[in-house]
Amino acid sequence: MNNLFRQRRQKHFMELLKYWRLVFNDHFVIALFFLFGALAYGYSQWLPQLNSHLWWSRWLLVLWFILITQVGRLATLLKRPDPIFLLPQVTAINHYLKQAIIYSITLGLVMMTALSAIALPFALTTERLTEIDVVLILVTALLTKVTWLWTARKAISIRWGAQHYRTLAEYWVNPAIVWLVTWLGNPFWGLLVSLLLLIAMVAYYRQVAIDWRLAVRSEQDRMYSIYRFFNLFTDVPTVQGNVKRRRWANGVIALLENKSHPWSYLYVRGFIRNTEISGLVARLTIVGMLFAFFIPLDWLNSVVVMLFIYLVASQMIPFYEQYRANVFTHIYPIAHESQVKDFQQLLNKITVVVMLLIVIASVGSDLNWQRLVVNLVLGIGESYLLTKFYFQSRVKKLAK
Repeated sequence: MNNLFRQRRQKHFMELLKYWRLVFNDHFVIALFFLFGALAYGYSQWLPQLNSHLWWSRWLLVLWFILITQVGRLATLLKRPDPIFLLPQVTAINHYLKQAIIYSITLGLVMMTALSAIALPFALTTERLTEIDVVLILVTALLTKVTWLWTARKAISIRWGAQHYRTLAEYWVNPAIVWLVTWLGNPFWGLLVSLLLLIAMVAYYRQVAIDWRLAVRSEQDRMYSIYRFFNLFTDVPTVQGNVKRRRWANGVIALLENKSHPWSYLYVRGFIRNTEISGLVARLTIVGMLFAFFIPLDWLNSVVVMLFIYLVASQMIPFYEQYRANVFTHIYPIAHESQVKDFQQLLNKITVVVMLLIVIASVGSDLNWQRLVVNLVLGIGESYLLTKFYFQSRVKKLAK
């Protein structure tokens, strides 16, 4: 069983690596570099403006640590045929699950440590913490994550698996108790509560014989959430979209479509119906608006605005090849230049709409109209360059 889990873990790594290389391409890595750099710089500029008498700081820390406790699920790597082929291995499956729990705890602790470190500068600024307090908080975070994963383990057991609402409450209530005591009381008492809670959970939930149906379904849900993230950037065969009528899209189609142009008809409706590409554009627009609204530094705000406009346009360009594999698009007597022109018009309209939304959001809570005008000028120029020159260069590369 140890060898089986080791083989599956290696295969799992290779599968994730295949998608990671597609997601984190050169352009996206550069965009992330500027994005996280902008966030880190804005975070560092925001901290000196705070003081140690903020009534909401502790509540914000409680909420942050409760949320990050939910990051990182139990990875069993079980497959659908396992209930049949591994059913005779009732005793040996415990060794397999032990390896899965150790693997999940290792990943969970790494993520918990990294996410906790993000909040510590804020905590040190607003709270009077000593070095011992910081160590106690980190240890508390690790113990709380182990308790959460043990709750996930008992959730796929025969005895406790049917109590879904009880498990869901434990996912949120147990961390809430620990972090309320930690931040509203004392880090030492928070550590003590987290330790007692872990001991109580392990002692009480002793009968954790695996429920195969729940375990396989839980692993499928975990992998589906990962595949959905990858599907934002590339096609994942295991993720299938749902077909449904979208009446609200009639007005959007009328705005984007160029009448009596077959390629415009295909591209506009394909963009609306393809939930991967339209959803990606919508999410990037919303995130870009939030960043543009909250970043106070003018030059950094302009960089972020231009970055998100570029991200939307660059993610749209691969959609140009959407109908290449459809043989019926090649039998119509329509010139290739018509396809390029129709997609270019669609790209231009979407880029301009996204640009306007992000630029309007960049006015910020301080209503900085000068920054809005500068971002508008930069956004118009960037949109023209992206749709006129950058798109043409990408089309030439795709045609080779």
